[in-house]
Amino acid sequence: MSIVPASIQAVWHSAELLIAFHKNKDKTKRDVPYFWRPKEAFARLAANPEDQEAVVVMRAADAEGSDVQIKMHSDKIVIRRDRDLGWSGLIIDDHQIQIKVDGTVIRIDPDGGVVVERDSQKTHLEGTGEIFRFTPDTKIVVSADGGRMSRETDVTFDGFTPDGVISRRK
Repeated sequence: MSIVPASIQAVWHSAELLIAFHKNKDKTKRDVPYFWRPKEAFARLAANPEDQEAVVVMRAADAEGSDVQIKMHSDKIVIRRDRDLGWSGLIIDDHQIQIKVDGTVIRIDPDGGVVVERDSQKTHLEGTGEIFRFTPDTKIVVSADGGRMSRETDVTFDGFTPDGVISRRK
């Protein structure tokens, strides 16, 4: 059972479906869209999405396309579709944005940091500009100004600094 932790407060408390009409009945463009509220297109958002979710399902126009679901939770918005290629998920909450594209997960933090994960590889671009790359057998670090770089494996360490090159076996 998943419950929203007490330290996280609800960002949204309701969801309403609005249809925006950008043209008048005579097909002339409106200066401001007209928003129509379909009957009973309003939902309160429960704190626990296992109890209730507000979901908008957008159906694909053709059989080859995939449906898109937009789920409104009290603390985040989740957009997903069942696809092998292209984007398949997007989560937006108070702390970060997560995107899933072709099996790669990308997280964007409020400080500008970005983490990219695919298979067993992970790359961090810190908000400070430093870069960290982790693979099963290598760790690479690049300083924000590019003045220092290092590569570390189980058996070697190689580093480049303004003072010279360091290379050693462990």
